[in-house]
Amino acid sequence: MFRRFQTYLIIAATLLIGSMFFSNMCYGVITTDAPSEQWERITISFFERSQFLIMAFVTFSLCVIALFHQKKRMIQIRICLLNSIILFAFQIWILVEFMQLRPLYSLAVPSLFPLIAIILLVLAIRYIAKDEAAAMFSNAVRRQGTYNKKGKKK
Repeated sequence: MFRRFQTYLIIAATLLIGSMFFSNMCYGVITTDAPSEQWERITISFFERSQFLIMAFVTFSLCVIALFHQKKRMIQIRICLLNSIILFAFQIWILVEFMQLRPLYSLAVPSLFPLIAIILLVLAIRYIAKDEAAAMFSNAVRRQGTYNKKGKKK
């Protein structure tokens, strides 16, 4: 399972998306009403917004499913591609939501994790496709080697 580079890319994407369950989407700093005017940090986490929690869970689940489909490379490619599309929509949704909160809040780094996960999944798709092409080529060579030039078995 851990012999191929694409496995590590998918694991990295899974860990990034999984860390979104415990991180903040954005944060803001406001002054308190106390006479000393202390600053108070307020945050909005992905866990607090149910729609972001659902999207993070779906994309996390797709990454885990893609990890266990190593023998079926074409299915793994399709799962990673579907996950990339969903992550792209998720990233746009985060940015739209942030633009509504922009005067009060600043964007946190974990809000960019879907974009990084997309890059990792696209790289994984490329490596999976290379492995599939190599497997198809070796199968074709093996099949061709069992026949002589007239098409009869040796």
